[in-house]
Amino acid sequence: MARRYTAYKKILEKHGLRQLDVYRYKTYEELRVMRLRDREVFIVKLPKRRDEMSLEEFEDIVSRHAAR
Repeated sequence: MARRYTAYKKILEKHGLRQLDVYRYKTYEELRVMRLRDREVFIVKLPKRRDEMSLEEFEDIVSRHAAR
């Protein structure tokens, strides 16, 4: 089960982020991440669960949050 989410962590690392926590709800997930550049911690709210998203869709959402 844990290996399934390794690709998602690699996408976060690619954008200079580190995953701290994952909050799972019935219809969506929230990721607590830290931007490595300035060590700012923030929440990325995903519109649905990661296992229901493609990697490209996940990367698009993460890249929008990483650019802020």
